[in-house]
Amino acid sequence: MVSASISNMKNLEKGITLIEIIVVIFIISMFSTVLISDFPRIQRQFALSRATYKLAQDIRKTQDLGLSGVKITDAEGNLIDAKGYGIFINLAVLPSEQYVIYADKDGDNRYTSDFNDYIVETVIVNAVDSDLEIKEIININDSFVSINFSPPDPITKIDTLQNNDQHRVGIVLGLKSDDSVQKTVWVNTSGLIRVQ
Repeated sequence: MVSASISNMKNLEKGITLIEIIVVIFIISMFSTVLISDFPRIQRQFALSRATYKLAQDIRKTQDLGLSGVKITDAEGNLIDAKGYGIFINLAVLPSEQYVIYADKDGDNRYTSDFNDYIVETVIVNAVDSDLEIKEIININDSFVSINFSPPDPITKIDTLQNNDQHRVGIVLGLKSDDSVQKTVWVNTSGLIRVQ
């Protein structure tokens, strides 16, 4: 009889108590609440990462176009004789949510106007999330920059650099609602592109 009650106690010890189940449910609900309440911020940070890597990818695509010397056609089917390709960002005139990929028709290694150069594409940074914007451009004298890539040698020209000692430009993307959340795309005059 004593051995029967000992075996019954061992069987009881192997089960899960109601208190343990309640504690586990409470912990799971706490993690879910934290995740759900933080979801919009996480979503905006992912949108910022996507926009930053798209900008870096667009710069690399522009670099490939410029270094290959490929000729493109305009909307009417006319062949454009481009001397290079580039990206133009103007925080003073354009909304700070867009940049322009252009074909350098006049060969001046910068974007001058719609008449002298051909706009290949206008990219809207905040198309995915309206909270995104181009915050600033680092290492330039003005509020705009043209990053131009020309064939046949891999020539990278960055206009409006602060001085001759500067060899790179940084394009800072961030959230309108939170100045502390930012990512920067750096472009070097040697053609190196990196995200920080």
